[in-house]
Amino acid sequence: MKITFLGTAAADQIPSPYCDCPRCTHARTHRGPDVRKRCCYLINDDLLVDIGPDLLVACSMHDVHLMNVKYTLVTHSHRDHYDAASLVVRKQGFPGREKPPQMDFVAPPSVMELLNQTGVSDSSLGIRRIPVLPFDSIDLPPYQVKALKATHYPTVGDAVTYLIDDGTSKVLIASDTAVYKDEVWPHLENLQLDQLIIECTVGTNTSFKAGQTRHLSIDGVEYMINKMKALNAITDQTAICATHFTHKHCPSHDEMSEILGKMGVRCAYDGLVLDTLNNRPGANTTEKMTSHPS
Repeated sequence: MKITFLGTAAADQIPSPYCDCPRCTHARTHRGPDVRKRCCYLINDDLLVDIGPDLLVACSMHDVHLMNVKYTLVTHSHRDHYDAASLVVRKQGFPGREKPPQMDFVAPPSVMELLNQTGVSDSSLGIRRIPVLPFDSIDLPPYQVKALKATHYPTVGDAVTYLIDDGTSKVLIASDTAVYKDEVWPHLENLQLDQLIIECTVGTNTSFKAGQTRHLSIDGVEYMINKMKALNAITDQTAICATHFTHKHCPSHDEMSEILGKMGVRCAYDGLVLDTLNNRPGANTTEKMTSHPS
C-alpha cells in the first residue's frame, strides 16, 4: 500500500497566517518540511482520507491528480477535514476532457448534513453516499474498511478513525483522536498492523490536559503505542508515523523528529510517500518525498 501525506498540520496549518510565534517564524524562514498544510492522505491512487481546504493546492504541489479516486473517507465534520469546495470541483463542467470516476463518499452523518448544504446534487458530483457510524465495516474493493470511534470533541459525537486493509497491508489512521475509550480496544486485538499513522496535535505540551481530552500529546502517543503492543495490534514490525501537528504545541520538524525518533516513531511531513511493504523497521525503505516548498 502506498500512502501519500498531502498535509500534516492541524486546523491552523504551519505557519499560521495569523501568528508570528517562534514556531511560525521558523517555518517561514526555513520552509521545507516545517511548512505544513492541513491533513489529508492519498492511499495508492484511488482512496482519499479526508478532503480538507488544502487538498487542491496539495495536489498541485506534490504532483498528484485525483482522476483515479474511487473512494473518499471523511473522519468528521471539522473544516480542516471536510471542506465542500474540495468536493464541488468534481461537479460536471469543471473537469476537462474526461470525467472522474464515480466515487463512493463515506462519512459520518454530521458530514453528510454539511454536504446537503452545498446545494449540489450527488449525481452532479458523481458520488454515492455511504453513511458510516463508529464500528461499521465497509467493503470498498479491494479495501476492507472499519470505522473506529474517535475520542474527540463531544459536539462531534460521530467522529471516527479508519482501519484500512487492502489485502496486502493493514493501516490504522488514528486521527483526530485522544486516547481511545475502552470500547475501542477489543476491535484492535491481534491485528498486527503493518502501519500505524497517529496524531500528535498537543505535541510536547504535556501539561495541556484539556487538549488531551480531544487530541494526543507525545505522552498520549506513547500510551497508545504501548496499549496496542499489549493487544498485539502492533508488533516490532509495525512502522509508526506521527502527523497532525500544530504550531502552538509542536517544535520544528527536526526537533519533533528527534523526540519522536526516541519512541520509534517517524515524523511525517508534507509530500512524504510510504510503501507499507518496504517501510517496516529494518527494511530497505522506499520512502520518498514528492516535493515541498523550498
